[in-house]
Amino acid sequence: MLSVSRKIWGITITQIYFPEESFPFDPSIDVVGITHSTIPMNGLIPIETLQKDLTKDVEELFMDISKSTRKQIKQAQKDPNLKKFILVNPSNEEILQFRDFYNQFAKLKNTYCCTPFHVETLKLLRDQNALIITKIENIDQQPLCYRVYVVNGKRSMPFYSASHYRLTNDSNFKRLTSKAHRMLQWEDMLYFKSKGYQIYDSGGLTNDINIRNFKLEFGGKIITEYSGYLSYTFLGNLVLHVRQWNMSKKSRGVKH
Repeated sequence: MLSVSRKIWGITITQIYFPEESFPFDPSIDVVGITHSTIPMNGLIPIETLQKDLTKDVEELFMDISKSTRKQIKQAQKDPNLKKFILVNPSNEEILQFRDFYNQFAKLKNTYCCTPFHVETLKLLRDQNALIITKIENIDQQPLCYRVYVVNGKRSMPFYSASHYRLTNDSNFKRLTSKAHRMLQWEDMLYFKSKGYQIYDSGGLTNDINIRNFKLEFGGKIITEYSGYLSYTFLGNLVLHVRQWNMSKKSRGVKH
């Protein structure tokens, strides 16, 4: 079972990814985060997620993709100025380069940033060979898009997906970035298939219609899985209460 643990300010936090069966909880752990459990557990929230069956033939996988997206992928693959990178053991510097790129994207999109806590999570996953970063750069060696995956040998799922689509009003740049990002996701699928992975999980289908539609362009099967945070200690319950309050404040746009 893939998991990472750390202690912050005396609080023990463990994050578990893709559990497929029940397991005993260590009472000394204050907070347990569950990401995409295949089985329901008390306290977890059901979520829709979109999964591609990587055991299918490449042609069948490609034909599951929408016609317009297939066209954009083919156009991007013919562009000699686009270069793809797969970082199977990213260095600390490469993780921080991604963080900087993502946070610029997040500020433009007005969404959550990649914090030092999240960076540490990426490093812990990397140390278990459970993190893969992919990106596409242009002719000037400038990143156009990134995808960051948590992997366990069977399933790959993007933790982060970002492009600098909003960086400029240049329509040509926007079209190039759009094509590059679609090519990146498709070629990532091919990479994971070639390594024997069975599932490409596009991640939860959020209420953001643009994100949802982008994921649905690639086809796949919508299934229900379960995610959330659990606690069995007083300190853990307090942490989750503060987290929930902060999230509700953010959604209301409360400012100090």
